[in-house]
Amino acid sequence: MNRDIPFNRRFDNTLLNPESKWEDIESFVDDTLEYNFRNVVVPWYAIPAYVIEKVEGTEVGINVGPGGFPLGMVPTELKMREIEYYMSLGEAVTDFDIVINVSAVKSRNWDLMKREFVTLSERVKKGNRVCKFIIETSRLTEEEIVKVCELIVDVPTIDFVKTGTGFGPRATSYRDVELINSIVSGKKQIKVSGGVRTLEQVERFMELGATVFGSSSSVSIYKEYEKKYGG
Repeated sequence: MNRDIPFNRRFDNTLLNPESKWEDIESFVDDTLEYNFRNVVVPWYAIPAYVIEKVEGTEVGINVGPGGFPLGMVPTELKMREIEYYMSLGEAVTDFDIVINVSAVKSRNWDLMKREFVTLSERVKKGNRVCKFIIETSRLTEEEIVKVCELIVDVPTIDFVKTGTGFGPRATSYRDVELINSIVSGKKQIKVSGGVRTLEQVERFMELGATVFGSSSSVSIYKEYEKKYGG
């Protein structure tokens, strides 16, 4: 187990179940703060109304998903408007996880993809925030995963390739991460999200090159880690 980064700081603790109630969000934010996870990810409407005040003075950031999450099919201009809105909330909003337009990938509209990667990531980095693009591997062929990653590595203002939204037709696979890492290793970081529920999965994904994880099971995974390795 690589301990260069504290294990808890590898997790963007995520609650995006559309049936989540307000009390679920409150409890989830409290857990995130207790374990000092990297970021908290909750239904977006709770951010200005509640979460910004809760994370103030802590090391926990707020992760948002601008741009028509979880499908990403809105025009680039609307994605930009969402980015601008979340920027306006202040520096507590640290990470922007932007869903690619899978329809454009299936259409092989690489010019649109390149423009979106550059335009949106440059705005995020201008605000000194972390930029991730969610490529939704569960909806792509291996050839498409490789092509999208090849486009991303050429854009210096993108920090991470993220595997999925958690709303795709299957969980992220080890093969997905292996493919991504074969293209982006040493150039971009990898965030795995979508079906990450156990320490065994996390350790295997780390062996394959992943550094950060989005999971609704962060607390239970961390407890597994403590049991195996000590606090």
